[in-house]
Amino acid sequence: MPPTGGVPGTTEPDDRIERPTLLAEAVTLWELHDELTLHVLGLDSEDEFPATVHDFVQAVAERLTGSAAAPGADPAPARPVCEEVPDGRRVAFWRRRRGLTRQELARRVGRSDAWVAAVEEGLDRVPSAACARELAAALQIDVPLLMGRDPHPQPLPTGDPVGDNLERIREFLERCDALGPAPDTVAPSLAAIAVGLRDAWRCYRQAEYGSLTGALPRLLQDAVVSDGARAGGPDGPEAARLLSQAYQVTAAVLRKLGEYQLSWLTADRAIEAAGRGRDPLLTAAASRFAAATMLAMGRTTPALNLSMTATTSLPTQQRPHHTQLVVEGTLLLQGAAAAARMADTVTIGTLLASADSVAARLEQDTGRYWTRFGRTVTELSRASIAVELGDGAEAITIHRRLQQALPSLPREQHAGHYLTLARAYLQTGATEEAAEALATSTRLAPAERRNPLHQALRHQIQAA
Repeated sequence: MPPTGGVPGTTEPDDRIERPTLLAEAVTLWELHDELTLHVLGLDSEDEFPATVHDFVQAVAERLTGSAAAPGADPAPARPVCEEVPDGRRVAFWRRRRGLTRQELARRVGRSDAWVAAVEEGLDRVPSAACARELAAALQIDVPLLMGRDPHPQPLPTGDPVGDNLERIREFLERCDALGPAPDTVAPSLAAIAVGLRDAWRCYRQAEYGSLTGALPRLLQDAVVSDGARAGGPDGPEAARLLSQAYQVTAAVLRKLGEYQLSWLTADRAIEAAGRGRDPLLTAAASRFAAATMLAMGRTTPALNLSMTATTSLPTQQRPHHTQLVVEGTLLLQGAAAAARMADTVTIGTLLASADSVAARLEQDTGRYWTRFGRTVTELSRASIAVELGDGAEAITIHRRLQQALPSLPREQHAGHYLTLARAYLQTGATEEAAEALATSTRLAPAERRNPLHQALRHQIQAA
């Protein structure tokens, strides 16, 4: 299996990527030929993709430094999240959505009409992160929204325990297909794995990502060995279900830490294991992690399609139990989030109305399969969707309605909402309030500082 994922979570003290790491990642990305790689190179189609790995490395070097890398030269420094710039098509989209002419946008950012036209038509590019911030301010949106996808994480410093843990998780996932029960090996008990899962999800809900990533390699190994040892036996389906849940919590934290490719791989394995567990609800629940990661990668249409496919695959019941309602409602909100990235207001309205209907059948916010759904969660999603649509003022209004309900949320969800609120304040030009919301998120869950969105917002607030 080829290596998958982004730049590993360690760097040299001078913040440069080691040559072997750079080469390994270049080979991986060149083999993937995915949409993110095309975006990094500024290409419109796979027809323009470099023919060889060498050409790809050269193209990346030119993209990062503005000139070709000399053979044997040191690789370019890793590009921090704040140096990302938006695609011109998104500038055009948001200009039209704000009802501005090119001349009006040019005047707001102190540029010529011809420059705005060149950026929007792909003949020129936004030259810097500072210019991207000026455009976002002129369009009354935040930089992450202008980018159209979740920010990428900054490299972790050498010796960072979370970075080391991520490497161990990566190594395990790359070799776990070869794992199997050794002769005379006693498989871990299902009860022990279930206890480990409970602790893992508790860490996730409390945003204790360091503890969680430290525990995951052992939990994953136990679940994989158990699944292999019990396959075909009476406990086989239960072992597969536990393995699916181990993959799900892994995919969740990997996405939270910005390891999108690795998260997608893990979520896909969670879906496969749930299928072998003969649990259609667990299969649908696993699909939400794959859809969320696709959305983080900017693959909005596949994310929407997967969410809707998983929703329609749920059993048809006149009186569905709470577990099905929670899974269905969560998938509807995931689909609405994907539609928001596409500014598809019709689909958003339909999915949110359906989510309201499902929430009305639950007496209160209810947790099943390690997720919560209900009226409060639906309102949180409304605030997030408002921000994705550039309506920060609406998100702030929703926040004020929700303030009494927020303390009952898990820390991960509570802190995540304050990241949404920080974006909302930035969209309305309230930088001080945005900084306060970001500080609240950090106070609630210090580990959220590793979230790429937290990093991007911090840079944007500091630059304001």
